[in-house]
Amino acid sequence: MTSRRSIGRFATAVVAATAALLLAATQAFALGATLQRSLYLTNTPTAGASASMSRTIYLAAGNYGWDISTSDAGNSYIDSHGTREIYLAAGTYDWTCTISSPANGYYKNTCSLNMGAGPAYVQSGWFKLPRSGWYSMDSYLTQI
Repeated sequence: MTSRRSIGRFATAVVAATAALLLAATQAFALGATLQRSLYLTNTPTAGASASMSRTIYLAAGNYGWDISTSDAGNSYIDSHGTREIYLAAGTYDWTCTISSPANGYYKNTCSLNMGAGPAYVQSGWFKLPRSGWYSMDSYLTQI
């Protein structure tokens, strides 16, 4: 005969094992991440124009490659790349990327990661677009 105590112990073990698997899967997933937005951009932007994207993400501790770029649909135009390597402590970060026009006719990409102690940044140089159209602004974090 099975006692209530044995059933309770079994149920507790199942819940604990499930929680451990979910935590492991969440941390493994957070070894890298993408932030992406599609937007229509003019090739004659006015100084001060901007568009942003953001998300909150948990990252495992480690060294990361961090990239930002803007490309057209076929990835045939990518002249906006910014990259850096960075060590990040484990934790939850606010991740924000902005494409802005620092001067008439030009764009610049900037991303920040902030866990509350002040942000870290990656940015591209200034660039011009060859034509108006739909572009993808992408930022990647890849644990290395």
